[in-house]
Amino acid sequence: MGRRRYSFDEGRIARFHAEGRGTGAGADYKPWLTVQDVPSSGRTHRPHGLKTGRVHHLLSDIECDLFYILDWSSSVIDIREQFPLDRAATQAIAERIGVQHPRDTATRTPLVMTTDFLCDVMREGRRVLIARSVKPADKLEDDRVIEKQEIERRYWGEQGVDWGIVTDADIPATYAENIGRIHNCASVADLAQPYPGYYAEKAALIAREVPMCTHLTLHQFCAEMDLRLGMPPATALMLIRHLIVTRVVVCDLTQTLDYDAPLTWLRPASSGHQGRQSA
Repeated sequence: MGRRRYSFDEGRIARFHAEGRGTGAGADYKPWLTVQDVPSSGRTHRPHGLKTGRVHHLLSDIECDLFYILDWSSSVIDIREQFPLDRAATQAIAERIGVQHPRDTATRTPLVMTTDFLCDVMREGRRVLIARSVKPADKLEDDRVIEKQEIERRYWGEQGVDWGIVTDADIPATYAENIGRIHNCASVADLAQPYPGYYAEKAALIAREVPMCTHLTLHQFCAEMDLRLGMPPATALMLIRHLIVTRVVVCDLTQTLDYDAPLTWLRPASSGHQGRQSA
């Protein structure tokens, strides 16, 4: 049953094209593959994009970590995951270099190859495309994986697009983990609250207190704010994360955040830099 569910034939590929899979940009982009379409060897993720305002379909932990970094970077404008490559072009490349084009194992139908991320980024004042394939480092020892990566590399080379492979060894784990902790706190408007604007109001009060409480640890500060503002425990911590992800307050996300150290590592956005921003 699982095999039939995930198999591709020409009819299914035609339906995906008819649905507009792989088209659009920003909030309107539709990935070629969603988490429901393929079996994943790891955990899948569906984070809400800060830049696009839509749900992104990520098929592994490594994809999710890279997504967090791309979504946080000020140089990245748009992120399109599971981006389809023109099948006729990839088949021609495979034939030219003498390797087998990917096929469905059950139906033997030539598959539509995808690139994990196609992004619009700003470089030296110009908007350019970059394509990134995400793979566990140990998978790059597999000859068949290398063959498929070579098809992808040549495809984007012919398009004049900067392509590269990102492995788990390339991803700064602390940075990705820190962004992941705050990522889903970007919006507080949709949370259940006593009245509209309640959390925004409390967040603003907390932001004003941060510079005056650097003698406290984050745990102490949040406990005091919860008590002073009459909020349930851990509400202030959620609002601190909201303030960081909305860049009202800043900290160096490349470093391990010590919640039991004096709060000197957290400061108003106007008083310091925001840490790593490149993509």
